[in-house]
Amino acid sequence: MPVRRSRDLVRIITVERAAASAAAGCPPWELGLCAGCGQLMRRYGRNAAMYCNVCRSVLKGR
Repeated sequence: MPVRRSRDLVRIITVERAAASAAAGCPPWELGLCAGCGQLMRRYGRNAAMYCNVCRSVLKGR
């Protein structure tokens, strides 16, 4: 499983959030942190997931 990040507040600037939302293919307000590793991903909105693809593949392999 990926290394768990600290639970400190994550601060990203507007440009970083816009780039992440473009990469994820969603609006910026649907971004959130993966429940497993803390990676920024599409967390909210329609058909969103709680875990990123890496964490999901690890969880399915259990």
